[in-house]
Amino acid sequence: MGNMYRRYFVPPVIRKSKKVITVSNYEKERISNYFGFKENNRLTAIYNGVGSHFKKVTDLDRLKTIRNTYALPDNFFFFLGNTDPKKNTKGVLKAFSDFNKIYPNQYKLVMLDYDEMELQKLLASIEVEEIRPLIHLTGYVPNTDLPAIISQCAIFLYHSLRESFGIPILEGMACGVPVITSNTSSMPEVAGKDTALKIDPFNPVEITTAMQTLVEDTMLAQVLAEKGIKRAKHFSWETMAKHVLELYEDVHNELKNS
Repeated sequence: MGNMYRRYFVPPVIRKSKKVITVSNYEKERISNYFGFKENNRLTAIYNGVGSHFKKVTDLDRLKTIRNTYALPDNFFFFLGNTDPKKNTKGVLKAFSDFNKIYPNQYKLVMLDYDEMELQKLLASIEVEEIRPLIHLTGYVPNTDLPAIISQCAIFLYHSLRESFGIPILEGMACGVPVITSNTSSMPEVAGKDTALKIDPFNPVEITTAMQTLVEDTMLAQVLAEKGIKRAKHFSWETMAKHVLELYEDVHNELKNS
C-alpha cells in the first residue's frame, strides 16, 4: 500500500505544490532530477532534528541501571540496524567478524530488537556463525533508554547503504561517542566534514579498518566524540519547525499578494 501511494498519489501532488520540503540536499537533488524541475526554488531542504533527550549520560546510577536492565557487556560497539537490506546488517556483521580476528573476543556487538532466528539465518548466509556469542540482542528498548546505552558504547555504527537523512547519526554524536557512518547518499551531509569516520558501506574491509582505527587511536576517537557533540547541536526539532513556519509564511504572503 505504501508503494502504491508513493507511486500514484505523491507525484501529482508534488507537481501541483507551490513548495516541496525534503530533509536533505541529497534528496532535494534526487526529487529535482526525477520530476525534471527546472525551477529549483520550488524545492527546499529543511533538516530533521535530534531529540533533546539524546545527550551524554554521566549519571553513574542511571548508567548502572541501564547496564543491568539490558545486561550490557563491558566493551561493545552499538549497531542500530534491522532486517531492511538498506541498513546493511550483513555488511556490518561481516566487518565485525573480520575485526574479531584482529581483536579476538575483546568487544561485543550490541543490537536492538533483532529476532534470534533472523540473526542466525543472516550469520549462516555469510558464514560467520562463530561470532554469535559476541552479539548481544537487547530486545525492545524504549527510545528514552537509548542515550544511556549509546553513552556506554565504544563506537556507534551506522553503515546504511542509503538514507534520506539518518537521524541516528546525530543521536550517536549527541551522546558523545565516536561514529562510523557511510559516505553515500545524505549521510556525509548530515555527519559533517570531520566529525565522523565515513566509509564505503559496500566494502566490509573499510568498515573493519575504521573499527580498528578508532580502537587503536584513542585520541582520534575522543576528538570525534567531542566534535560530534558540537555537530549534533546544529540540528533540533525547534529549528526545523521554525524553518517550516517561515516557508509557510512566505508562500502565504506570495499567494495573498498575487
